Amino acid sequence: MRATILAAFLFVTSASYASVVQVPFKSGLVLQPNQSYTLSIDAAAPVEIGWQTANDKPCPTNCVEASDLLRHPSTSFAASLGGSKEYAPVAGKVSVQFTNLSTQPVTIDIYGVRRTCDAEACKFIDKNAKGRTLVFKIASFKSITTSKDKSYSVISGTAMSGRPFTVRAIWWSDDKNMFNLHCDVWIKRWLDNHTPPEKYRPYVLSGQSIGNDNNLVLKSIDSCVPNAPHFGVLSEANVFK
Repeated sequence: MRATILAAFLFVTSASYASVVQVPFKSGLVLQPNQSYTLSIDAAAPVEIGWQTANDKPCPTNCVEASDLLRHPSTSFAASLGGSKEYAPVAGKVSVQFTNLSTQPVTIDIYGVRRTCDAEACKFIDKNAKGRTLVFKIASFKSITTSKDKSYSVISGTAMSGRPFTVRAIWWSDDKNMFNLHCDVWIKRWLDNHTPPEKYRPYVLSGQSIGNDNNLVLKSIDSCVPNAPHFGVLSEANVFK
C-alpha cells in the first residue's frame, strides 16, 4: 500500500468527479520531541487514515512518522506536512502510531479519509482486484467511444501480433496514484481523419490491467506513445499478444 504525502505543490484534476471528506479522529495533538501517540480503532475493512501538521510554520524536515503497529514487519512513512495511507485491519483493529522525529514540539491533526467517486469509469474498477502491467503495441485502431464525462474510452483495434482487442482505457477515477493521462483526443483524431496506421504504428498504450479478455480494463495508464518500435518492456509476458 502506498502513502500519499502532502507536498508544497498540489495538483488538482477533475475535482467534480470525486469528493474527499476528512473525519476528525484527534485534533490539535501536541507531540513533544520523541513522543508518540497511538490511534486504535475498530475496523472491518481497510481504512484510510491521514494526518497533517497544524504548526504556524512547516517542519523543515520529515518531522512525524506514522507506523502501522499491527503489521510485522511494521510499515511506516515520515513527512513534513502530512499524508495519508490505507491500513488493513488485523483481528478487527487498526493501530497507527505517530511519532515526533524532530527536536521541536509538533502539533498535528489526525483524521479518517472517505472518498467518493462519481466518474463513469469508477463502475468498471474493482479495487480489490490485483492489476498487472500490460502493454498494447497497436498496429491499427478500429474505433473509440468516450464516455460523456471523459473518464474512460472503449478502444478497439489490432495489436502488432495481429490479434484483435477491445479495452476500456480509464483516463480518470478516484485512484490518487493515477497519472491521469488523456490520449483519447489523438486516437479519435486519427480515426476521424482516416490517418493511415503506418503513421502511428506501433502505438504503445500501457498501464495496469484488470479483468479478462472479455472485460479488459486498463487503468493507471502511464504511456501513450505513437511510433514507438523500441518501447522498452520488462517482460514479453506483459505484452498483449
